[in-house]
Amino acid sequence: MEKTALGCGSTSGRDTDKVSMFQVEMTKVPSSDIAIPVHSRLAICATLCQTVEVGDHYLYICDVTAVYGNEEETPLFAWGGYGVLAPAQKA
Repeated sequence: MEKTALGCGSTSGRDTDKVSMFQVEMTKVPSSDIAIPVHSRLAICATLCQTVEVGDHYLYICDVTAVYGNEEETPLFAWGGYGVLAPAQKA
């Protein structure tokens, strides 16, 4: 998942279907209508309440509606300013 996550993170989704481009296998989140990558460690389902312009970016204020976690998946961590994504034991 390291290469897939880096690729998705460095590609704009505005004109690109990242799921197809990076061949990400998706699954439905229990008790929700969203899909997430199969190998997700954590997913937070939220409803957008407000968008606030704060300088050169936006702050999105949301209500969390569900949290999904899979402790069997190995979490990835960013190292060197997001130059490397890897499990903690590999970095």
